[in-house]
Amino acid sequence: MGGLNRSILAGRLVADPEVRFTKNEKQVTSFRLAINRRKGEDADFINCVAWNGLAKICGEYLKKGRLVAVEGRLQISSYKDKSGASKSSTEVVVDNMQMLDSKFFNATSKEKEEKELVTV
Repeated sequence: MGGLNRSILAGRLVADPEVRFTKNEKQVTSFRLAINRRKGEDADFINCVAWNGLAKICGEYLKKGRLVAVEGRLQISSYKDKSGASKSSTEVVVDNMQMLDSKFFNATSKEKEEKELVTV
């Protein structure tokens, strides 16, 4: 049996997502989620990355403070920094994303209504 690597997280965006493109013109969007621990003691800050079409959606609709759920796989990378020291980074490569904040639904409904008024 192969391994199982799935993460499902829900939290608030720490900052607006960062959108960029690779040399091959693939869109990639990075963002961080703050996820509160029990009883509001502390929070974990989780790096997330989305690619291609999902990256476009995340870049357009996600904003700082919004509540989102993500599902994906945990990816741990090793590298050497400028001084030659070994470092590692951990991130969730997002396969699915769900916007949970009611602010999002209200904003998109308003945009949709405005577009319908313009096209009528």
